Amino acid sequence: MSAPAPWPPPSAFELPPDGYRAVVGESFHQEALAATVPLTTPGEEGRPTFRALLVAEPENPYDANAIAIHSAAGKVGHLSRREAIDYAPVMAALAEHGHSAGLCDAFLNGGPSEGKSFGVVLRLSPPFDCVLEIRASAAG
Repeated sequence: MSAPAPWPPPSAFELPPDGYRAVVGESFHQEALAATVPLTTPGEEGRPTFRALLVAEPENPYDANAIAIHSAAGKVGHLSRREAIDYAPVMAALAEHGHSAGLCDAFLNGGPSEGKSFGVVLRLSPPFDCVLEIRASAAG
């Protein structure tokens, strides 16, 4: 039996945190979100926070521009179609500079204890700022 893959992957790049981005499709990933709860730590304003990975999904049958959001427990949602288009240059810059994915903090909202489904918000800068950070890091 092989060892589990490290989380987060060493080839992931830490994206700048100057903004908030909603995640969509969480209703399809409630099991992974529930499994993420024990992985959270108190973050901004005490909100349950976890490390999120942004991964391009070019083989996604519904959207070739899809960007999946993962926790260490699995896929928890996607960027919206509009945001996936906006963040396409970020994913291209990551790949160009040898990174498998982007990494940022994420907040877990709701959940059964609040009588709601889980939701996710990313702590993530606008696309242009992310691309600048990736290029600056590569330059040295």
